[in-house]
Amino acid sequence: MKDVFRSIGIGCILAAGILYFTQDASTQADDSSNTDNLKAVTAELERVKKELAIAQTNSMADQQQSKASTNKKDDSKPNVSVQQITKTILTIEQGSTSTSVANKLVRAGIIENKNELEHYLSQNKLSGRIQIGEYEVDSSMDIPQIAKLITN
Repeated sequence: MKDVFRSIGIGCILAAGILYFTQDASTQADDSSNTDNLKAVTAELERVKKELAIAQTNSMADQQQSKASTNKKDDSKPNVSVQQITKTILTIEQGSTSTSVANKLVRAGIIENKNELEHYLSQNKLSGRIQIGEYEVDSSMDIPQIAKLITN
């Protein structure tokens, strides 16, 4: 009888050990799968934000063109060109530097020269005061306006 109980006890211990280790491995696989899904969703969100900013810019340009055409009183006047304003959402993450922020703004078409922003921030001792967050910026803003927005 002792041998039977001993065998049952050993069987239970082995079963518990097998369940423990297989459950831990499947949890790790789920965690890595969730991390991959999170990265994919984040990338999709960034792409959608850029498309939204472009759509808003195009919509504003169309509104300005239609407003200009309705306000037009004399057909003999030359067409006034509408300056396109580029809008985007600037995302500043933890650890971002003034250089990385300036590079993002140049790539988005908000500013033309990254050195101007970096110089302004360093001259006004704002380089270390850049705040984490999402900011709506557009190409009509000048360097001091952008600096004020991202450092307050």
